Amino acid sequence: MTTPSEIPHQQRPAPQGKSAGPTLVDRIKSRLPLAKYASTKMELKKAGKEELVGLCPMHEEESPSFHVSTAKDVFHCKGCGAAGNVIQLYAFFQGLRYEDAKIELGKELGVYNERAADSGETLMLNSARRFIDQLHGKPNALQYLVETRGLKMDTLEKWGVGFCWGREFMDMNEEQQKLADLCGLMNPLTKKSRLAGRVTFPVRDRMGRVVGFGGRLVPSEDYVSHGPKYLNSPETPYFRKSELLYGFYEAGLGISKAGYAIAVEGYIDVLILHQAEVSNAIGVMGASTSEAGFDQLWKVTKKIVFCLDPDAAGAKGTLRSVMTAAPTMEDGCQISIATVPGGLDPDEFVLKHGADAFRAVCEQGLPLAKYLMFQKIHDYDLSCAEGRAALINEAKTIGAVFVKAPEVAAQIMEAARALCAGSIVEATLRKIELPKVMDKREVELAIEMLQKLMPSSPHQSVKERIAESRRSVGPGK
Repeated sequence: MTTPSEIPHQQRPAPQGKSAGPTLVDRIKSRLPLAKYASTKMELKKAGKEELVGLCPMHEEESPSFHVSTAKDVFHCKGCGAAGNVIQLYAFFQGLRYEDAKIELGKELGVYNERAADSGETLMLNSARRFIDQLHGKPNALQYLVETRGLKMDTLEKWGVGFCWGREFMDMNEEQQKLADLCGLMNPLTKKSRLAGRVTFPVRDRMGRVVGFGGRLVPSEDYVSHGPKYLNSPETPYFRKSELLYGFYEAGLGISKAGYAIAVEGYIDVLILHQAEVSNAIGVMGASTSEAGFDQLWKVTKKIVFCLDPDAAGAKGTLRSVMTAAPTMEDGCQISIATVPGGLDPDEFVLKHGADAFRAVCEQGLPLAKYLMFQKIHDYDLSCAEGRAALINEAKTIGAVFVKAPEVAAQIMEAARALCAGSIVEATLRKIELPKVMDKREVELAIEMLQKLMPSSPHQSVKERIAESRRSVGPGK
């Protein structure tokens, strides 16, 4: 499938006066027919001479009810009632308001104020194409990606993975080199490409435009690598790392169908997951991802599952990403944290166990409130009143971050109280030496039951929590 950014631009007409010519909406519809755009996002089949039909991306359904009229250039879903033109559909997939979608799509298609294509965007796209071509001339890079990391050739082509030698911009004239520097592609002092010697991963914005690159050094026994293993484009007018999520543009339809997004850490994690048809995966851009990045994500989903690398750095990154997303959450939004078993990274787990097993791991993710409190439990001595009071105060401090989601703040307090209750019971049992006359597993189950009284909702009654806990423990265990 092609994307809007890959649809060839026609020759742009000369600028017209305000009173002459078609409106911006007319120009967009003329340049990008609804059926052509919809076909890049979903599967459509003919249902008549001038009609296409497919599964609606705006709600879950088993029988297709999303109809596209090629004659009227509009869509209508008979299931959920959604209707509109290409701009409304674009707004849905990109998580934009209609007016913002109209302006952004108009800019992408080159019909907004009839301005010419930005030369920086053109250089970025041409550089991406050159890197793609160069990958085939670097056998050990291809070997690393395919044989070591498990990527298929069609995945590399689909995502535009390439290779940067380092001399791409040295032969350009002074004006072109200034532009390459502005785009973050070239070091102005050495004239060498910033990502020299690295596999390149083009990063797209919400409209599918290449705005920067991620780079990874190729492991080699022939030479000593220089610089950091991973390197991204520097901040430029095009590349604002803190506002970007890798693969967000490509994952739009997958997130819509799954009903949630899976946030992973690395570029290759995202590629491997999409290759396995886990098409709702996106990548956080390291420590730089800001609230703005998650704000965009909440516009298209109400649930995020964080599944970052299992090592210490990954755990630290998970907590950092969660707390970055926290102020952007509203009541009704959910965050859970999934831990890949066996000490494997997400890409390794999927290659070894398959997509269904990975989805199961994500579905069993730990709810946000429990995760945050479990991260703090070892910081305090819960066997004494002072330690328990300190944990409660910590819960209040963390909960205060969730300014738009008071229910989440309440869940965090409930989680802290449940952990404190569990510690009191444990200390009491040991003090009266009850474990001496009880089976060790019985004591552990008693403590687990108290901790499982942590509610999924702060409005659960004690009776409901006990019933839920008994169901989870089960008879005879």
